[in-house]
Amino acid sequence: MDLDRLVAAQHGVVTTRQALDAGLSEDALRWRVESGRWSRLGRGVYLTRSGPQDWFSRAHAVVLRAGPGAALALGAAEYLHGVSARPPAVITLWVPRDRRMTRLPGTRVARRRVLHTEQRRGLPVTSAVGTVLDLADAPGVGAREAVAIAARWAQCRRVTADEVATALHTRPRHRHRGALMLALGVVAEGAESVLEVGFVRGVERRHGLPTARLQVPAGSDGHRLRRDAEYVGYGVVVELDGRLGHEGEFVAVDRRRDRSTARSGRITLRAGWVDVDQEPCELAVDIHETLRSRGWSGRGRRCGPRCPMRHVLGSAA
Repeated sequence: MDLDRLVAAQHGVVTTRQALDAGLSEDALRWRVESGRWSRLGRGVYLTRSGPQDWFSRAHAVVLRAGPGAALALGAAEYLHGVSARPPAVITLWVPRDRRMTRLPGTRVARRRVLHTEQRRGLPVTSAVGTVLDLADAPGVGAREAVAIAARWAQCRRVTADEVATALHTRPRHRHRGALMLALGVVAEGAESVLEVGFVRGVERRHGLPTARLQVPAGSDGHRLRRDAEYVGYGVVVELDGRLGHEGEFVAVDRRRDRSTARSGRITLRAGWVDVDQEPCELAVDIHETLRSRGWSGRGRRCGPRCPMRHVLGSAA
């Protein structure tokens, strides 16, 4: 390949071998470095332009330094797969288990026995489903966050719940394997957040409520609005307000969605983290009674001896 085209494709980074194979002599390479036109980033890796090194040139440098079979991982892979909007400050690289290398500044290198890789924006990255499981198994990540990671990637349509479940079978020591397997069925039904997963498992299923449709398109007025959960046939909508998703400009979106719901004769019940996580029984009672008032003839169930559902089941007979 022409050296200029190669350098452009690698965001200004090139290796000694690539430069020589492209026709540059050793003397010409040495002159470029000694004159300051090129700067050495690591043994056999050079930046061919002046000015600060950007993220992509850093990423290409660490990949070229590692050699074939290596792949960008964790936050770097999340960024290159298009799930994260910002590149990570520290670039993580997985390399084959039998390989050793001196890491470049601002990078983290770890060895892996098995690597499944893809190409994203000209760089090798861990596969989408592999990245999900790596992120969910990273130090400091709890079960809730692990489920949120899987839900976010499914929402972005980078993976499916079935793909994550299948990949989990190859990782029996994954720290959050149990929590993920329990949640993945709900994610497959449309849940896009930990809050929605908690609602389906802890409120609906635990209390014998009918199954709501998740992420239902809210009208055809040109806005990409969705209702979190809708009990179709009863005109009852449940909106789950996660703290980070319902502040500032999102308040206007919520209000517009509520008005659209009201125009169609539906009623909106709103619930947040406290309702779903700390008071699921009280929320189940409210939904139960609202559904009963709008024609549902079923009966819920109490989840335990102290569940407040016991106070309404008698009147629902």
